[in-house]
Amino acid sequence: MKVRIIQFSPVLGDIEANFEYHNLKIKEAVNHEIDLIVFPELSLSGYQLKDIIYDISKERIDRVLVGLMELSKNIDIVAGLPFESSPGIIYNSAIFFSGGEIIHNHKKVQLPNFGMFEEEMIFKAGENFRSFRIGNLNAGILICREILFPVNAYLYFLQNTDIIIAVSNSPHRGMAEDGFTSHKLWERLGEVYSINYHQNFIFCNRTGFEDGIGFGGGSFFAAPGKGIVNMGKYYDEQVIDITINEDDKRRSMISSNYLRDEKPDIILKELNRIIHG
Repeated sequence: MKVRIIQFSPVLGDIEANFEYHNLKIKEAVNHEIDLIVFPELSLSGYQLKDIIYDISKERIDRVLVGLMELSKNIDIVAGLPFESSPGIIYNSAIFFSGGEIIHNHKKVQLPNFGMFEEEMIFKAGENFRSFRIGNLNAGILICREILFPVNAYLYFLQNTDIIIAVSNSPHRGMAEDGFTSHKLWERLGEVYSINYHQNFIFCNRTGFEDGIGFGGGSFFAAPGKGIVNMGKYYDEQVIDITINEDDKRRSMISSNYLRDEKPDIILKELNRIIHG
């Protein structure tokens, strides 16, 4: 499977301009025979929505959804947008489009609401982590802060996912000798999930600035049993092409089969004991 990661800076609140950028990049990817194209979290709207969310009508979003469904007849697409399921109920969604349809809509479960983050003021939280099919492969989506909770990737691990698609609007924060500590956090987790959970781990992060907040880029791909094998630039916009080899997961599981030796029934029993005393 050939995958293209689009690391870019969306225009805040301008659904139409962002869709035109998606349209351009998707058509380029089709010409290059890419199978799956991945855009960052809230790629069609920008992140610091605040009161702007009220100016983004459901009709504008619906037109974009129709456009992406049409484009997905030639290529599989993951894109992010504010999804209004009913009047006033809006989710931070990452949606998988394929064959002219919406196949899967992952609604962000863990909404940060501290410091520079105000997502709970805008969005309703999602409630599940369900896998879905991309061709012959089983996939799952994580959105930004969800990546930081290993149990979320573990839920996909138990569903025997081949690919985790992690999309993000991560600011760059915390100085370290070799860069920003916020970048290193994503990279460490990508290494763990790809090696211990046998997952092809795709991390797609945005760039640019909004309201003085800088977003760090640093998108990457970590292969099962190998860790990070392809790393994008920090800060700059970039197109990153990767290839997923289906045999990598098999090799990883043969060498150290954590899934075979997993005991979710015992974990469930212990969780019930801990939660209910």
